[in-house]
Amino acid sequence: MGEIDDGPTEVLPGCSWYCGGFVSGFNASSTLPAYGDIVYSANKAHDFDATTAWVEGKADYGIGEFLEYSFDMATVKGEHHLGINQILLANGYKKTKKTWEENSRVKKLKMYVDNKPFGLIELLDSYEFQTVDLNKIMLPQQKVMKIKFEITEVYPGTKYKDTAISELLFDGVGVH
Repeated sequence: MGEIDDGPTEVLPGCSWYCGGFVSGFNASSTLPAYGDIVYSANKAHDFDATTAWVEGKADYGIGEFLEYSFDMATVKGEHHLGINQILLANGYKKTKKTWEENSRVKKLKMYVDNKPFGLIELLDSYEFQTVDLNKIMLPQQKVMKIKFEITEVYPGTKYKDTAISELLFDGVGVH
């Protein structure tokens, strides 16, 4: 386990919604090209490591770019009662405080569930993790569900237009 500004980088240690719930796939509308061995792909926003990030790949601030998560419930045997009621989000690129300040962060995300608008999430320009409470979204029986997060507004970075999300995780019901 690494450290970030003298604190742990591991996210959600121990038991959580992920003991029974899971994300089966990731997609992004664009991704910043790798820099040496540093990769900015969609799954970096869901790797439980606050020092990595998905970074959109457009030349501007990435308005309209998105992250999409798939939940393949056809792989779950039997009936389940899994649902999502919270998002845990580390906004920006939290590798270091300086990296976070230099890169742009999300101010507003438009959320879609199976390509239908679900709501608008307004985030703080904060280095700390943020919790977003949702109306419960139940995962379907034996089907794939997709949740998409589209950047609609940003907090500009001091040096780069690149907009980043270090972690976008889920919490919910039906696990224990």
